[in-house]
Amino acid sequence: MYQSKRQELLFTLSAVLTGATLLAGVGIYTALKNVETPAAAPNQQVPQTASVPDITEVPVDTLVASPEDTPIVPIQEQQEPGKNLGGVNWKGKDLRGMKLRNANLGGANLANTDLSGVNLSGAILSGANLNNANLSGVNLSNASLGGANLKNANISNANLTSADFRGANLGDANLEGAILKSTLLEGANLNGAIMSK
Repeated sequence: MYQSKRQELLFTLSAVLTGATLLAGVGIYTALKNVETPAAAPNQQVPQTASVPDITEVPVDTLVASPEDTPIVPIQEQQEPGKNLGGVNWKGKDLRGMKLRNANLGGANLANTDLSGVNLSGAILSGANLNNANLSGVNLSNASLGGANLKNANISNANLTSADFRGANLGDANLEGAILKSTLLEGANLNGAIMSK
């Protein structure tokens, strides 16, 4: 009697454990099915209502693209963030050797400053006062100087490639030897400016 009772309990216990294991397995499978989203091939969108394919299906390799189909994406140069120095008053200061690439100097007072040889490429100098400033040999490529005051400034031998001087005052400025490739000068005051011949 004791032996049969023991076997009955073991049978019941194994049935309960088997059922619990099956329920846990079904629960895990359902949870994974709801969370998992299929990967999309390049330039394809995954529909929001996509379901996981049946695992009994034979897998098809659809994500492998031939080299001819793969678009070539050029590596773009990361532009370093510049300093935000808008509105600073550095009138008459010697600023040679400063690192001002991509700096924001919009509205700054840089009258009578010495910026010779400084790299100001990509800098924002819109509305800045550069009256009588020494900008000889500076790199102002891709810089924005719209509306800036550069009256009497020495900008000789400077790199002004793709710089924006629209509406700037370049009256009596020295631009001798400056590189003016793709430089925007629409509406700029060039009265008395010295230019290369």
